[in-house]
Amino acid sequence: MKKSNPRAKILVIDDDPDFKKVISFMLESESYQVVTAKNPQEAKKQLLAEKPDLILLDIMMDSIFDGYSLCHDIKTSQEFQELRETPIIFVSAVKAKSGSRFSFDTNQYGLREPDDYIDKPVQPEDLIPRIEKLLKK
Repeated sequence: MKKSNPRAKILVIDDDPDFKKVISFMLESESYQVVTAKNPQEAKKQLLAEKPDLILLDIMMDSIFDGYSLCHDIKTSQEFQELRETPIIFVSAVKAKSGSRFSFDTNQYGLREPDDYIDKPVQPEDLIPRIEKLLKK
């Protein structure tokens, strides 16, 4: 399958080293460049240094709101102004663990939402088309 944006750079932000290893392998096998971060602090440095084309962001890391807070910062803060249009896909294991998706009313708190949401475990046949769709925008 020919990629619409070969060698696009994807930043994977997740505190689970096994997930980062598996998802990196999956993305690299599809010719993407992969950069990783284990928490929001490391992610902020990587964002500015690497300028990714797309971000895969875990919702819960050190706290339950880490992913939401970082997404909001990327989409609204002056610090990340040049990255505001970078697509963000939330990834979360909440549904697999609890049986239902984590629900948080972002409008109530004035937070910006991601461009997409995918449940763990992530399947290549589900993730890759979503990435391609967002990179074409």
